[in-house]
Amino acid sequence: MRPFRFAVIALTLFVPLTGALARAATLRWPATDIARHAQAWFAMLASDDAAARAFYAEHIAPASLAEVSLDERMQRRHAMQERTQGLTPLEVVDATPTSLGVRCKAGNGDLVVARFESEPDAPHRLLGVRIEAGADAGRPEPPPAGPPLDDAQASAELRKLFDQHAAAGDFSGVALLARPNATLLSGAWGLADRAQQTPNATDTRFNFGSIGKLFTKTAVAQLVQVGKLSLDDKLSRWLPDFPHADSITVDMLVQHRSGVGDFFNDAYRAMDRSKLRHNRDYLALIRNQPLWFTPGTDERYSNGGYALLGEVIAKASGEDYYDYLAKHVFAPAGMRDTGYPVEGDGAPRVAHGYTSRDGGGPGERDNAGTRPARGSAAGGGYTTTADLLAFDRALLGAKLCDAKRAAWVVGGDDLKSPHLGFAGGAPGIAAEWLREGDVTLIVLTNRDPETTREVMQPARAIVRRMRPANRVRS
Repeated sequence: MRPFRFAVIALTLFVPLTGALARAATLRWPATDIARHAQAWFAMLASDDAAARAFYAEHIAPASLAEVSLDERMQRRHAMQERTQGLTPLEVVDATPTSLGVRCKAGNGDLVVARFESEPDAPHRLLGVRIEAGADAGRPEPPPAGPPLDDAQASAELRKLFDQHAAAGDFSGVALLARPNATLLSGAWGLADRAQQTPNATDTRFNFGSIGKLFTKTAVAQLVQVGKLSLDDKLSRWLPDFPHADSITVDMLVQHRSGVGDFFNDAYRAMDRSKLRHNRDYLALIRNQPLWFTPGTDERYSNGGYALLGEVIAKASGEDYYDYLAKHVFAPAGMRDTGYPVEGDGAPRVAHGYTSRDGGGPGERDNAGTRPARGSAAGGGYTTTADLLAFDRALLGAKLCDAKRAAWVVGGDDLKSPHLGFAGGAPGIAAEWLREGDVTLIVLTNRDPETTREVMQPARAIVRRMRPANRVRS
């Protein structure tokens, strides 16, 4: 049994059309209106914003449309994509003319059930969709296909997988596979800079997306441990002028239960993003945004909440957020190449990201136009596989904070034989840190998450087939 699993999902992730929709087409859907609307909903998650807006007009009940604005629905859609990393429908678990339950597999491996409710009369347009997670949401994931692998076999299979996908043009990045006392695989594929034809190298620095939330959460754990901060502190203790600060606690921000909105909103898309040069600059994007819900009453993935945490960390520690991480997280972990460079500052060995998402026509382009000038406490800095492995060792070895708080950082009760996975992604950014017992797999890429997904799913399966260390064949 897996002691725990927790996923910090990407900045903006999308369902892969060739995966989710192909699987959806093979399901035995009921011949009902609500099933038709549900299929359109899964397609909407995989579509662009224009198609999503058309979906809401056609498939959502007028009564529901009147209650929630289109802009709010688009924000919820992005949050759903971020939190689930894609939903692949597996089977219909229950159905009536006005309700439907569909078991799905999220992109992070979790099993969930999407429950649809419709208006009582034809054409039974949707009133709402909720996602149920947890042990009761789905059947146990089957074991990976194939016999157990020793370290040499697993390393060879992974290298072959990355080689094949790189040759096919759908993988560009670096990968590292390790046991506690041995690096089993370290390699680089593709180009870090296509204009200069600079190849990726094992010390190339890649954007880690929302994996950065782990660094923020580690900083919170450290400050709690030394008594400078409490999870029960109200935001008003540290940022008294922020709206609703008396109703929001530090714990709510950490757990995405504050109701604070996302800074990836219309204002972000319309602004000159070169002006986002410090974590505090992001607060202007959420300051006047209505709360998604009353603080503490619901849970919804919020990059804005983590930007607030960055400023809480600065106030509680008396240090700039970036300086605090450099001194108290990166340095003690031995992470020499991790940080938050400002766009254009000439930081060395930084991979350019390449995306096909920005609507600029066919093919991939540099993702510079989609990124802020600097990452935030919600993510967006740069690291290497060696540095993420160093963080893995330091955090799970209780060197950055005590064992109880380290387990809290990764979402579990203890640090014994952890099984966990974290991912970060955005246009031209896909990063993953996987831990299975004492085996660590880290993959950093400069391509879209949906491009990289086809290599990551079999890579995870290979790691799950690896023999425990005390059973490895020599």
